[in-house]
Amino acid sequence: MQSCNSDVATRSRVMETGVKLNVTKTIRSSKSGMLLPREGTLVSVTENLGRTLLLVEFEGGQYEYLFDYEVEFENGNRSRQKYGAGANAHI
Repeated sequence: MQSCNSDVATRSRVMETGVKLNVTKTIRSSKSGMLLPREGTLVSVTENLGRTLLLVEFEGGQYEYLFDYEVEFENGNRSRQKYGAGANAHI
């Protein structure tokens, strides 16, 4: 369990708040039903049930939670988390 917590801490350092990011695929807002803009700003990083969730602020003050694999940072780096399949799946 400690390695899981250290993984989250490492990802949190990599994903600093205030960083600009781009959504990598078309995502519909669960709140409004509208398509999310492509660009946003990272507000916070949360770990829940073994998954990393990013709170992203979009234009106009809209906030949405996204999975870390749904975004890439403006410097071109995708999130570093790897997702497995089967018993080790994080999805």
